[in-house]
Amino acid sequence: MAIDSDNKDDTMEEPPPFFSSWNKLYSLVFLNLVVLIVLFYVFTKFFD
Repeated sequence: MAIDSDNKDDTMEEPPPFFSSWNKLYSLVFLNLVVLIVLFYVFTKFFD
């Protein structure tokens, strides 16, 4: 079985759909998680 030489392109990453880099998208997801955790903490303390 011959190895396809076109598999080199698999290492090239496509840009994410909404940002210029994956790091920015990951940062947004992480920031969203932090905001949700803080909001849930505040709601818990407020309604406790």
